[in-house]
Amino acid sequence: MAATNRPDKVWSATLDDRYLCEVERTGQYTGELIIRDTQQNGLELKREAVGLSYQALFGPDVADVASWQNKSIDFVDNLAK
Repeated sequence: MAATNRPDKVWSATLDDRYLCEVERTGQYTGELIIRDTQQNGLELKREAVGLSYQALFGPDVADVASWQNKSIDFVDNLAK
């Protein structure tokens, strides 16, 4: 997981050294999961609304991160199909 200085970015991770997965805050309890392909100049591949437990005031909730990771992995794994 990469650290960030942007207050609207709650979480980020890179899959397979290629896919940048981030969650950006859109409201107190809402955000968007965004997946980009870094080998295609950051081409956005997916954008999905997600929830933020406890407003993610001190960072994301463990259950939220697990959900975002699973959504990201499922999406990337199904790209080749």
